[in-house]
Amino acid sequence: MSVRIFIVSDFTGETAEHVAKAATSQFNSKASELVRFRYVNDQDRLIEVLRRAQDENALIIATLVDHQLRNLLAKEASRRNIDFIDILGPILGTLEKRIGSPPRETPGLMRRMDEEYFRRVKAIEFAIKCDDGKSPELLKEADIVLIGVSRSGKTPLAMYLAHKGLMVANMPLVPESPVPMELFEVPSNKIIGLMIDPAKLARIRRERLRVLGLDPEVSMYARQERIEEELRYAKQIMEVLKAKIFDVTNKAVEETAQEIMDYLNI
Repeated sequence: MSVRIFIVSDFTGETAEHVAKAATSQFNSKASELVRFRYVNDQDRLIEVLRRAQDENALIIATLVDHQLRNLLAKEASRRNIDFIDILGPILGTLEKRIGSPPRETPGLMRRMDEEYFRRVKAIEFAIKCDDGKSPELLKEADIVLIGVSRSGKTPLAMYLAHKGLMVANMPLVPESPVPMELFEVPSNKIIGLMIDPAKLARIRRERLRVLGLDPEVSMYARQERIEEELRYAKQIMEVLKAKIFDVTNKAVEETAQEIMDYLNI
């Protein structure tokens, strides 16, 4: 004997369908037929589904987050002698008692959370792929391109912004290394220049050299004159690109990130 199962949801109905398929898999493959009713989010639409279920002697499996729609469905299903399984209602009710606050009753929140998660994962992968000047051919896909001298905080800032779901590339500016042509094709409002006080940068670079087991006193990398030369070059490039410049001296990554997001209205 075959049974028609109506999947009723105020969003896509995937949750209810997965549950129904898990249950029906325990029976003959021809013993059931699933019919999905998506976006049932008003009383008229719900009554229409109920009438059809009554006519076709269908079982209803529902995931409705709106308690008024759930109550109406339960009442009308009972009145019309329709078999009805409410998947979310008992769970939401128990959670409300334990948590002490009502559910938001907003359809599709889990899907939105999943989409947000995968967007962040994609952004992080992009930031890694485009770190420190790698993959310049991908610059056109970036939401933000960070440019600046070595140890100005480009990579940690890029990763922080990527965790916000933004596609961020970063490009080092070194006098001896030509800037890739792809950078000049990026709209100027997407290019962010990072500047830093030369004395502060010298201290950061000296500490970096010590961590690497190198002598900062013999390396040009941490010398004041070299740093000032790099910063002058970087500023020239930023001006040519019409980049928005942010001073990151003594600023936390979070602070600079917020300033950038405010500037971009993100």
